[in-house]
Amino acid sequence: MQKKKIASDVIWSVAALVLMNGVLQVFVYPMLNRQIGEDGFGNVLFVMGIVAIFAPAIGLSVNNTRLIRRRTEMVENGDCLLALLIQLLPAFALTCLILQGYFPTVRGLITACVLVGITTLRYYGDVQYRMTLNYKGMFLYYSAISAGYLIGVLIYPISESWLLTFLIGEVLCNVFLLITGNVYRPIRLSPTWKSFLHHSITLTGSYVVYNAVLNLDRVLLKGLIGSSAVTVFYVASLLGKTLALLVGPLNGVVIGYLTKSSNLISRRSYALMCAAMCAVGAMLYGAVSLVTPWFARTFYADIADEVIALAPVANLSQIVCFSASIMLTVMLTFCSDRWQLFIQGSYGILFILFGVIGTKTFGVNGFVFGCLAANLLRLFGTACAGIILSGKRSSS
Repeated sequence: MQKKKIASDVIWSVAALVLMNGVLQVFVYPMLNRQIGEDGFGNVLFVMGIVAIFAPAIGLSVNNTRLIRRRTEMVENGDCLLALLIQLLPAFALTCLILQGYFPTVRGLITACVLVGITTLRYYGDVQYRMTLNYKGMFLYYSAISAGYLIGVLIYPISESWLLTFLIGEVLCNVFLLITGNVYRPIRLSPTWKSFLHHSITLTGSYVVYNAVLNLDRVLLKGLIGSSAVTVFYVASLLGKTLALLVGPLNGVVIGYLTKSSNLISRRSYALMCAAMCAVGAMLYGAVSLVTPWFARTFYADIADEVIALAPVANLSQIVCFSASIMLTVMLTFCSDRWQLFIQGSYGILFILFGVIGTKTFGVNGFVFGCLAANLLRLFGTACAGIILSGKRSSS
């Protein structure tokens, strides 16, 4: 019965993320690309890349810290909301600093900051369903986001604001959570709120590094080559990123169940999980390789040839990256969050080093091979560290 429940939860969780990202990749992004043009769409991707660095880092760190800490101490809504507020303030400042040249008016910059804030709340908010293992509720939560994105892109010709396209989706899901959930109220602090804040900030640091690396392709390529290179690489790696987003729902189910139990994962179990992730990654890569040529010619015909040439290595890099991410999430349940910061920090340094050298030497082709090298080293390092640490904890 437990295995059936876990399988059902995985299906609901995967369906939620597939629905949201399917709407983004099949409808929202192609429609914006056609209406804004290749260079304009490259700028959209750059701004959304900044949002994608801060929002999931802060939101998921508080989300996961709440799940992990509930095994050993009391956690109240106020602990989480205070941690979100304290970490969002520097995120707003950095967003303004980075994006000040991308909007002609202050209103656009403020709207971008609002998008960072409301998206952060969305990443935190699904803790409601992970704590209670209510993955049908999570599906409805992400359905609200998807509906909002569709509304936003359909009214774009009237609003002429691509930021509004994303804001509508984020606002709708948060309204749904306010009506149906209880992670925002009542607001009170626990006696251990300082400990909670400390752990969430450490975890945010590791996630910021990881998310920065995930979106650094847009920054590096835009700075070293130009906006058109951002668009080409984005589309070339798109299916790998989209399929690898299965990591999100899998992480949610895994950490939801692991933190419900007081048992620690064994060395053998972690090693088997690593082998399973490599096998799943290989299957996903085969599927992506078959679909990419059709996808590129159907949705991005103007750059299809460039995309198809880059896609094999770009997609492999993404799938390796997200496979290692699942391993890191499991590590979070049995070792210090400082290990997350160490592994992600080392990965960030390697990614920048290999990416810059590769791009300067061989252009976009060099960049994708540099990304792949950094991701393979992260996968190997995560597997080795997890096996060693799980053995120490399980034997203690």
